[in-house]
Amino acid sequence: MTYDIIIIGNSAAGLTVLKTLRRLNRDVSIALIDREDVPAYSRVLTPYYIGGDTSRKNLFLVAMAFYGDLGVDTFFGKNAVSVDGGKRQVLLDDATGLSYRNLLIATGAESKEIGIRHERVLGLRHLRDADRLRALFQNAASVVGLGAGLVTLPTLSHLAPGVEKSLVVSSGRILSRVLDAEGSLILEERMKQQGIAIYKKDDISDVQGTERLAVRLASGAVVKSDVVLVGKGVTPNVELARKAGCSVDRGIIIDEYCRTTVEGIWAAGDNAQGVDFVTGGKVVQGNWITAVEQGEIAAMNMLNVGVRYAGSLRNNTTEIFGHDIAVAGYTGDDAPQTRSYVYEDVRLYRKIFLDKKERVIGVSMIGETNDAGIYYGLIRRRAKLADSTAINHQQNYARTLHSMDYR
Repeated sequence: MTYDIIIIGNSAAGLTVLKTLRRLNRDVSIALIDREDVPAYSRVLTPYYIGGDTSRKNLFLVAMAFYGDLGVDTFFGKNAVSVDGGKRQVLLDDATGLSYRNLLIATGAESKEIGIRHERVLGLRHLRDADRLRALFQNAASVVGLGAGLVTLPTLSHLAPGVEKSLVVSSGRILSRVLDAEGSLILEERMKQQGIAIYKKDDISDVQGTERLAVRLASGAVVKSDVVLVGKGVTPNVELARKAGCSVDRGIIIDEYCRTTVEGIWAAGDNAQGVDFVTGGKVVQGNWITAVEQGEIAAMNMLNVGVRYAGSLRNNTTEIFGHDIAVAGYTGDDAPQTRSYVYEDVRLYRKIFLDKKERVIGVSMIGETNDAGIYYGLIRRRAKLADSTAINHQQNYARTLHSMDYR
């Protein structure tokens, strides 16, 4: 069968493409392929589910009937094994062949593996991973997390207070790909105060045992644990696009319309490599908001609307051991200028990153993060603040507009 549009992937980007298409056009034929046999769910909420803070049903963003109501043919529990960009065909793992006029590849990314095979050494990327971890964590007295990013830290933080928690970090700081150095150190100290053992510049070399594990580190230390959670980053799923002839770097190369280099093929989400709004470089941003934005752009352009994407921004919001954290835009240590504020009495930290023209290009926040969206808007508008003291407390729209320099 030939479809006007085939979507491979059913997370943020794929779901957004589907919703946008149907909002703008009720007539195009659509097929949705995903290897998981469940409706779209929130990966952001899986740490809450694993820790017992929410139920499995609360993870789902839509019901299975949602797809039928939109007149979409679904191929759930199926893998797309190849794409022929010339013939515009997709082959599934059950030998089903589907033809398309336009194809959206939104297959996300996979957790990086560490080469240790053990039933109690697990990563977290899919719902089946969350199910297995929840079952193991229910009776765990101690857990070791490998990697200090947005998988390991939120998941450990939602375990019961009585569970002994250890963190093994290969770099010299936690959340190194998210927080700036100053913010990372503040969070690390607060975690230590809460009893979290942190092993920096170290790695896991071996895991022995069945239920009670002996986790041997490269430094020679041995940590006892019931479960090891691996969060060493992700690798974008690019093989389908590569075999279809698309240009691939770390991710699938896309232009400002979210087109790949092969006609009729588009990409969005955690496997797409497009322009960064601040730096102008090609990046895989890997966050929910970027996936949604790219999904909207791709959907509109598959319908020939002709909308350009200005570029993606880093945008992460999470909660770690009771501390709200938000990061937006460029927060590199080499930013031309910064303004930072620390208020330990209310446990609030924020750092604003500016370019050479004193325009806001990024923000890191620990504590009060309700105004993170305002800073996201300031970065998008390339705004600069006439009065930098206005950022040393929680923002509101009136205060922000008053302090902006429009020249």
